[in-house]
Amino acid sequence: MPALIALALVGPAFAAAVFAYIPGRKPETVSAPPDILDVIAREGVLRSESWQLEPSHRAPLDPYTPEQAHAAMQQHVDCGTDICRAKYAAFWLLVDEGLVVPDARAVR
Repeated sequence: MPALIALALVGPAFAAAVFAYIPGRKPETVSAPPDILDVIAREGVLRSESWQLEPSHRAPLDPYTPEQAHAAMQQHVDCGTDICRAKYAAFWLLVDEGLVVPDARAVR
C-alpha cells in the first residue's frame, strides 16, 4: 500500500515510465529515412558548387551598382555570404564603395 501512495504522489508519468521499463530489452534506434539523407546530401553539393546554385543566388555577370548591391543585400537577407554568391558580390562591392564596414573577422 505505501508503494501505491508513493506512485500517486510522484505522478502518473513517472509511474508509466517505471512500468514501461523491461529488463533486457534494448532501446530502438531512431534514424532518419534514407530519402531525407539523400536530400540533405544533394543540398550540400548544390551549395558547395557555385555554378549549380539557383539562378537568383549566382554572382552577377556584370558588377552591381551600389543601388543594385543594396537591393541584392535586402533580397538575400537570409543568405550567408559563404553560400550565396549574389550576396557575396553585393556585400564586397558595398565594402569597396565605403558604404559598409565589415567586421574585423570578415575575409574575402
